[in-house]
Amino acid sequence: MDRSKSLIDVKTALAEKYERQAAATKSQPKRIQFAHKATRYRRQVEQMKRPN
Repeated sequence: MDRSKSLIDVKTALAEKYERQAAATKSQPKRIQFAHKATRYRRQVEQMKRPN
C-alpha cells in the first residue's frame, strides 16, 4: 500500500510538471507533446486508484 501511494504521488507530480511545461512553451508541437504526456500520467493515476 505504501509503495503504491508513493507511485501515485510521483505520477501526479510528473503530470503537473508536464502541464506546467505545456503552458509555458510557445511551440505548438511541444505543447501538444507535453499535454499528451500529462494526460497519460493522469490516466495511469486514475487506473491505479481504482479498486481491483
